[in-house]
Amino acid sequence: MKFNYFILLAAMSGILGGLGCNGVRAVDPPPVSLTAQQVHRGETIYYGSVFPLEGRATTPTYVYERRVERTHGGSVSTHITRESSGAVVLADAATHRQDYTLIDYTLLGNQLGQRGSIRVVGDQLRFELHDAGMHRSAVEPADESVVVGPTLVGVIVRNLDALRSGKVVPVRMAVLDRLETLAFELAGVDAPVGQTRVRMQPSSLVLAALLDPIVFTFDNQTSKLVRLEGRVPPKQHDGEWLTDLDARVEYSYVAEAYR
Repeated sequence: MKFNYFILLAAMSGILGGLGCNGVRAVDPPPVSLTAQQVHRGETIYYGSVFPLEGRATTPTYVYERRVERTHGGSVSTHITRESSGAVVLADAATHRQDYTLIDYTLLGNQLGQRGSIRVVGDQLRFELHDAGMHRSAVEPADESVVVGPTLVGVIVRNLDALRSGKVVPVRMAVLDRLETLAFELAGVDAPVGQTRVRMQPSSLVLAALLDPIVFTFDNQTSKLVRLEGRVPPKQHDGEWLTDLDARVEYSYVAEAYR
């Protein structure tokens, strides 16, 4: 098993999970509890059905919903991931400008009972994490390349033309449980006719040797994300352990376009 994320997407919602150990003992943290405003904020953009990358599962392990609310000068994008029972296992939200530049990020809860935030304050990126009764924080320099799960795909969509032309786009994924950002590179790779595929891999050769790339597939006509393959934010149950989940995510849209 490869070295751990996002994250992902994760945060990743998204897209990366924790970049720490590959598995943690399953505990019984307080359930992820959301207010009605958090559950229904904005409009639904799509649902993502999350299947294990290996095997031929026909029933998704998780389904996550992307919701977006327009605000003055920007948007709030929320990702809510549920089990088949409907129970929420992960929820996070990002406030961002129309170009997906991050303003702040909130982890509302996950399978490990973690909650926290990432805020851009002036030229600083401030991390706050509440984890197993402990509070941790950190500060590092901020720049416009910082992304989190709910903003990552928007940044890719904004750069699709450049990626198709061969440009490499750098981003820094803010990973809350590590209290830091990690450098990644986005690059276009071979794709079927009518589609664009974008590979996301660590800029560090050491980390790239340990973490498989995440691949995003877009429809050329609509610029909609149609598939993701790689590490996702929610973990999977393996006996008494929670382990990292490498997945295939298939997207079903409610809205006319990605946002």
